[in-house]
Amino acid sequence: MRPDDRTHVTRTIIWGLFLIGLGGMLLLDRLGVFWLPHIGRLWPVVMFVLALVRLVEGRPGSALTIAGLGAWFLAVEFHWHGLDWDNSWSLALVAVGIGIVVRAVTGEDRRRLCRLGR
Repeated sequence: MRPDDRTHVTRTIIWGLFLIGLGGMLLLDRLGVFWLPHIGRLWPVVMFVLALVRLVEGRPGSALTIAGLGAWFLAVEFHWHGLDWDNSWSLALVAVGIGIVVRAVTGEDRRRLCRLGR
C-alpha cells in the first residue's frame, strides 16, 4: 500500500468515526437520553467547516455539495420559510446535483482518480 493510500484510508476512518460519534450524540439528544446544549440545533454548521476543508483541498464541487446540504439542514432545523424534512427534501437533490455538475466541469473527479493512481 502506497503512503497516499494509507493517508486516504486513515482520513476516511477518522471521518467515519467522527460522523458515527456526532450522529450518535445527536440521536441520543433527540431521544432524550442526554441533553446537548442549544448548539445541538446548530449541528449543520459542521457541514460548512467540511465544505471549507474540501475547498482548500481543491475540490470545489464537493465543497459546494456539502455547503448546499448544510444550508438545507439549517433551513429545516430552524423551519425557515416553513421548510421541514417532508416538504423540502428535493432541495437536497438540487444541492447534490449542483455539486455533481461542478465536479464534472472542473474535472475534480478525474484529478482525484489520477492522484489515487486509478
